Amino acid sequence: MADNGQHRVYPHPPIHALAEVISPLRLGTYLNAAGHDVDRALQLYLWNAKIGEAFHLPIQAVEVGLRNRVSDGLRMAFGQEWWRNDAFLSTVQGKRIDDIEVTRRRLRSKNRPMITGQIIAGLSFGFWVAMLAPRYYPPIWSRHLYAAFPHLDSTTTLRAIHRETSAIADFRNRIWHHEPIFRRDLSVDYARCLKILNWLCPTKAAWIKPHCRVAQMLREKP
Repeated sequence: MADNGQHRVYPHPPIHALAEVISPLRLGTYLNAAGHDVDRALQLYLWNAKIGEAFHLPIQAVEVGLRNRVSDGLRMAFGQEWWRNDAFLSTVQGKRIDDIEVTRRRLRSKNRPMITGQIIAGLSFGFWVAMLAPRYYPPIWSRHLYAAFPHLDSTTTLRAIHRETSAIADFRNRIWHHEPIFRRDLSVDYARCLKILNWLCPTKAAWIKPHCRVAQMLREKP
């Protein structure tokens, strides 16, 4: 039978060499957590990267779904080109206007069409979460929340959506910046992803869940 490499024992490299490129401070986080057992610390470091990778699928599903739901609400309130509508621009905070202008400059520099789909794709996860802040109720969401999010039950408030999506955005940023996440209760983070996906589209949640490796990786924590 061919060896697929799953059960091989790999010798760990010299810890001092790794410290030069990982940084003593960052590597020290794992050494401290492992009781200065070098083998376990390096296993924990690799697992931290692998669990972050496993979260990419559910977080990506949340991010894409959220931006489309929020943009639906903005379209309902301000029209197809909401991002250049004067009423919209007078409603939102200056930082959000800056986000749109940065996206427009990026599109111009790449000679891409200045259309709503390109604007939506170019704006960050943080922008979409910020557009759900309670300050935009009632200006935007008093009329359009349940139309833009048709799978919400009547007890789910804008404040709750903003709180949960903000938590996922913060968690996403920790992963994307390669921060240690192994000390978190990652089962809570995963449950939050699935909850938001069900708010966005239960069909997508059911489709994505069997392909997620988060639960498996949680069982493999060293």
